[in-house]
Amino acid sequence: MKYLTPEIIRAITPMFIASVGAIIGVAVLFSPGISDAKTSAGFGLAGTAIAGAAGLAQSSKNEPDFSVKKQGDKLEVETPASEHSDRD
Repeated sequence: MKYLTPEIIRAITPMFIASVGAIIGVAVLFSPGISDAKTSAGFGLAGTAIAGAAGLAQSSKNEPDFSVKKQGDKLEVETPASEHSDRD
């Protein structure tokens, strides 16, 4: 029962954080009798949560690109060579 694979967690995390930001924003919007400073702080926190979620939702830059070409009956796969190697 592996429902929460790393890919699923990586996909759900930005949605969860954005939802929390939206809930905070709506709560601040409909809260009666709070000061202007608290309203501003609440909207700032909600905006920061949503912006953080947007940053997490961007694709990672370390995923390799590859191309596949068909030449006759053969397939040719090209992958970029790794510039940095952790192995010594």
